Amino acid sequence: MYLKQIASYWDSRAEGYSLSIHEQLGSDAGVYYRDKLKCCAPSGEALSCLDVGCGPGFFSILLAQAGHRVTAVDYSEGMLAQAQENFQQLGVTVETRRGDAQELPFQDGCFDYIVSRNLVWNLESPAEAYREWMRLLKPGGHLLVEDGNHYLYYFDEQYLEARRAAAAGSTHPCYGVDPTPINEIARALPLSREHRPDWDIATLLKLGMNHLEVSVSRSPFTDPDSGEIKSVICDFLLCAEKPAEVCV
Repeated sequence: MYLKQIASYWDSRAEGYSLSIHEQLGSDAGVYYRDKLKCCAPSGEALSCLDVGCGPGFFSILLAQAGHRVTAVDYSEGMLAQAQENFQQLGVTVETRRGDAQELPFQDGCFDYIVSRNLVWNLESPAEAYREWMRLLKPGGHLLVEDGNHYLYYFDEQYLEARRAAAAGSTHPCYGVDPTPINEIARALPLSREHRPDWDIATLLKLGMNHLEVSVSRSPFTDPDSGEIKSVICDFLLCAEKPAEVCV
């Protein structure tokens, strides 16, 4: 129902996001994510990788620079155009495809490694997306997902307090794009109501994934009633493995 509206919004953000990933590639963030992508990958060289919701190509670039064979998918044509420019500029070979993360145009079991960054929260059927990614993974293949509780503040008072505290020092750039459309859509998206990564862990375990590892980042805030310093999970990085035999 919202897929085209979501894609249109990210089309408008594509140029700004492309600028931000160039900054990240040359910063500590680039070092951090290179390490995480390597640590979560299955063993082997020249892995067949799928970057779902690739945006301007941050994960795709890091994987290609590491010598892997990468396919990058996004539903936003603007993001794909920026990604293609970035791949050419940085001299990496990445195949690009336009596609819906919840229904992808690939055969069963064709990827060793599937990665995704800040995508799952804005899917209308996230459980189906995870099922689809399971289908595409080879037995023994790995999944890496980075995401966060970006809109839980609509439904959880503690997250609202944490957002208020974070907003005071926020410098997150939107490069002149009004975020109101995606903020309003997010109210209706299922994961805006879920506490994550608990939801992701439960969903992936139900689908048959194993060897799950999760790291989280927390956002502190002062409880307005008690004055106590508390924190909530803002972002997380989850790694999981598809076993040799699994029913999906």
